Amino acid sequence: IANRLVKDAHSIHGTNPQNLVEKLIQTRIYESNYWKDECFGLTADLVVDKAMKLRFLCNSLYEMIW
Repeated sequence: IANRLVKDAHSIHGTNPQNLVEKLIQTRIYESNYWKDECFGLTADLVVDKAMKLRFLCNSLYEMIW
């Protein structure tokens, strides 16, 4: 998934799915080294595979979620 959504993507609640995340959080994600090195250009299927390989997940305050 690149920083832009494909034009024929399904909308969620009538909006672009990327707009469901606050702009500040979205910008921080796109500017992170992890996104640039590991996630930029992934397809939806590959994003799921990448997510399954994650060992840790933190929120925006860097608290461990699992």
